[in-house]
Amino acid sequence: MTYNLKDFPEESLKPFEITAKHPDEFLIDLYHLNGEMVVHELHQQGTALRSPRTISEVLVSLETCKCAQFAQLIRERLSL
Repeated sequence: MTYNLKDFPEESLKPFEITAKHPDEFLIDLYHLNGEMVVHELHQQGTALRSPRTISEVLVSLETCKCAQFAQLIRERLSL
């Protein structure tokens, strides 16, 4: 998982049988494996912070970390 996909071309990673994924894509993949668990963990992460955050605030943080598609997916699921 990396934001720097340009330095990890597919042809360089293929011999190692790995692929590089952008964090947004990785989180979306996790969501599709078990959306309920992912939403639960987002709630848990928000409440575990020193200054607790709502899930909406957690999603804003994810958007600033270039995970806007994932944040939108969660908003749609929760009708936020």
